[in-house]
Amino acid sequence: MSEEYPRMNFFIRNLENSQWRVREESAEALGEIGDKLAVVPLIKCLNDDDWHVREAAALSLGILDDRRAMEPLLNMLNDEKDSVRYGAALALSSVGDKTALKQLELATKDDSLMVRQIVEFAISEIDHRKDV
Repeated sequence: MSEEYPRMNFFIRNLENSQWRVREESAEALGEIGDKLAVVPLIKCLNDDDWHVREAAALSLGILDDRRAMEPLLNMLNDEKDSVRYGAALALSSVGDKTALKQLELATKDDSLMVRQIVEFAISEIDHRKDV
């Protein structure tokens, strides 16, 4: 068992803390730890009431690069908050494969310039992969 395991469990428990800042920081920490055991709890955080937490979870899922997160991240391209859509698109540049391109293409019409630019980046990253 990894020496990170007790610390990781601490952050996973804190994903359910009543304070959004604690949940956000825990989601960020789980990405930094980099253990795939955090993927499922982070996917659940994509439904958090606070956009800060949803954004942090999306970005951490991108770092963890696990295909289980692809569909939930694609759904986040429709989030009401542009920062969450940005985080999801950036994460998809790592997690996504060519099956994500259709939904990413739709996101090129996003109202936010920031989101449109990162969506273009994600499309380019996925298009240039040789193994997918």
